[in-house]
Amino acid sequence: MMTTSKVRMATATTHSIVRTEDLITRARNLSEHLQLLLSNDRQHVNKTNRDALVLLHWSLVFEHHQGILLLLQNGLPAPAFALMRPLEEAFLRMFVAMNGTEKQVAALWKGTYRTDFETVWKQIYEQIGSQAGVGPWLQTKIKGLHGFTHGGKEQLVRQASGSDIVSSYTDDEIRSLVQETIPVAFLTALFTTAFLDYQTEHQRAVEMLNEYSQGATTRDGPV
Repeated sequence: MMTTSKVRMATATTHSIVRTEDLITRARNLSEHLQLLLSNDRQHVNKTNRDALVLLHWSLVFEHHQGILLLLQNGLPAPAFALMRPLEEAFLRMFVAMNGTEKQVAALWKGTYRTDFETVWKQIYEQIGSQAGVGPWLQTKIKGLHGFTHGGKEQLVRQASGSDIVSSYTDDEIRSLVQETIPVAFLTALFTTAFLDYQTEHQRAVEMLNEYSQGATTRDGPV
């Protein structure tokens, strides 16, 4: 079985010279190419009850991801930010489908599983060999994701600009959202291709990650 434990995830650092519109377009192209690793008319053989569950979550992750980017392209940041929690939750549930107990897998199929964000993220950090780990910041992040999804303060304070009632998301906030979604897309591709033992697709995902990492430092974004 292949492993992604030693694969280093890169967070793109972009400069103001790259337009936000271009950043979003590059992210969409990257997401679509990653999705096509498994979604390009390939016939899948489900060897266990986990395989189908993983593939269904794979599809959901990329649909959410591309939905976020499409909304941003069309000047609708509020629903884009609202989708960040469903995106992360679909990714975490996919990880549980791969690595969780039989009871957890059964709960996923029944629709009774409740996502433990902190525990699952800790397991993910351990699997990829990250030294960052989880901390109090994660609880703050989870609360923020909840607020954006359910119309909390995080959304409301961005619906006014001075005395005008209008969306006031900043360019930096939009760019940060785009960059925050990229590791989720890469990890989805790396974990899934490794879990299903799709060696060719896994190697291509690693190559795309390396290309992206190099582009982040030389061309300010995904290639």
